[in-house]
Amino acid sequence: MTTLKPKKHQQIELFLADEVEISTIRDEIASMEHPFFALKAGDTRVREYKNGKTTVTIKPTADGIATIFDKDIWIYAISKLQQAINNGETVDRKIYFTPYDFFITTNRDKGGRSYKELEKTLSRLSGTRIKTNIKYSESKQETIEFGLIDSWRILEEKKGKLDIGMVEVVLPNWLFEALKKKQILKISIDYFRIRKAIDRRIYEIARKHCGNQYDCEISLQKLHLKTGSTASKAEFKRSIKKLSKENNLPDYEVIFNNEREVITFKNRNPNIDEAEKMENFKRGKYRISRIKNIINKS
Repeated sequence: MTTLKPKKHQQIELFLADEVEISTIRDEIASMEHPFFALKAGDTRVREYKNGKTTVTIKPTADGIATIFDKDIWIYAISKLQQAINNGETVDRKIYFTPYDFFITTNRDKGGRSYKELEKTLSRLSGTRIKTNIKYSESKQETIEFGLIDSWRILEEKKGKLDIGMVEVVLPNWLFEALKKKQILKISIDYFRIRKAIDRRIYEIARKHCGNQYDCEISLQKLHLKTGSTASKAEFKRSIKKLSKENNLPDYEVIFNNEREVITFKNRNPNIDEAEKMENFKRGKYRISRIKNIINKS
C-alpha cells in the first residue's frame, strides 16, 4: 500500500466559496513543531508534552482529542485567510466556507458520511483545549489556554451572500496572532493525500526542521517525542522503517540509519540559493561553537 491517497478531484482547481482562490497551502509553525493533535481518534487522556522550556497540555473532549486529520480545518482556514491577505483584503478570526469546498481542497469524499464527520471534527476542535507557554510576543512570556477553534455553526438560513449550509468558524485569537506574525509555512498540497496519521505528523516535522536545507537529521528518540505518538519505541521504529522503505512523502526523502537510530530528511527539490545560504549559516555556527570550546578549555 502506498503512503499517498489518489487525487480524488483532479479536474477541479482549489477554490473557496467567497471566490478567493487558494494558491498555496499553509500550516502553523508551533503546531508543526509540537504535538497539539492526536494521532488516533478517541484519545480521552489529558496529555502533557515538554521539550526544553516549552510545555503543552492537551485536554480532550468526551469524544477525545482533535486528531491530525481534524487539523485540516486549521490548515484550510489559515490558507484561506493568507490568500485574502495577499489580495489586500481585511481579515478577522471569522471565516465562512461550504463543506463542498473544504472536501475538494482537502482531497476528501463528498458523500453524506463526510458531512456528518465534518460536524464531529468541528465539535472535537471546539472542545479540545490547549494550554501552553509558546509565545508570539517578544515582550512577555505567558501561559495561555485556548480551544482549537472558538466556535462553529452551520447556517440554517440564507444571510446576504452566504448560502444555507455554509459553515462559520471562529478561530482562536492565538492562531490568528500566529497568522498576523507570519508564523506559518507553505506545505505541499499533497499533504492531504498522506494516508497515515503518523506519516502526516512526520511530514510536518520534516517541513519545519529541514525547510530549504539540503537535508537535516533527527534522532529516533527526539522524533518519537515530537510526533506525540503513544506507540512503543519498537512500534514507532517499525513505522519509520516502513516509511523510509515506501519513501514517497511529499517534498522529503526519509532515510533511516538503523545502527545510529537517526533519521535524515533529504529535500527532494531544494532551492539551491536558499540551501547554500543555510549551509553557510550552519558552517558559521559550527566554527563559532569550536572557538567557544577552545576558549572554555584554555
